Amino acid sequence: MCFSASMSLGMGVAGFAAATVTFLDKEETFWVRAARSYAIFHFALMELIQYFAYPVADQCGYGTNMLLSELSRFHISLQAFAIMPALATYSTDKTALKKAFFVGSALSSAFIIFTFLPPTWQPFGIEPNFIGNFLVSCLFMGKYHIGYHIKSAFGLVVTHGSLFGLALSGFLWKDNWKMASYHCIMAILTLFMPQWVFGVTTGEAAAMYCFFSIVITGSFMPYFKAFFTPQSNANRNDPIWINRQAD
Repeated sequence: MCFSASMSLGMGVAGFAAATVTFLDKEETFWVRAARSYAIFHFALMELIQYFAYPVADQCGYGTNMLLSELSRFHISLQAFAIMPALATYSTDKTALKKAFFVGSALSSAFIIFTFLPPTWQPFGIEPNFIGNFLVSCLFMGKYHIGYHIKSAFGLVVTHGSLFGLALSGFLWKDNWKMASYHCIMAILTLFMPQWVFGVTTGEAAAMYCFFSIVITGSFMPYFKAFFTPQSNANRNDPIWINRQAD
């Protein structure tokens, strides 16, 4: 497991480059390019947070660790808003992007509100693993990588709501099974396999997911459109394509 501050920095820089290339794809409309590039940028930004977290890991509740932990709290809450619209851009339903924007915005807004509520408010008294009843949010040093403790009420709702946004929401949209399946499989591998194979905590596994998410969200780059775009959208003479470009 070759995680380090320099690796996080490298993945972050690679993510910013991938986001730029994706945004410059002139074959797509502005909002499609914006949704796809922002998804990559979102996780590239988390890698920079992790880069700065290595020197101050475990200094919970103080200085830079507190600042970075608060940024991580917002970042995790905004994952549904970042990923859901990007996944929807590959659907043949030309209203999918708009629908995903509103659903993702609603979910992420709720998650942000929950983080301001008392963290003792947990459904059914269940203590979530890394988003939930913590005294303060903190970035800690795990076995291999930075890990998260995120203070929030209704931690199970935030955890599973974010997982829905990352891994399952793509299945909501018509003819979107390729992109949805890829993100679902990759999310399961990168969120759960580290716990099963390497015995790390859920919070550290989530940070590993953010690290590998540069590769995962790289699927939004224009080089992979031929595989992930439904055939009816891939044909520019198709009426769906023409209507989509006109939006």
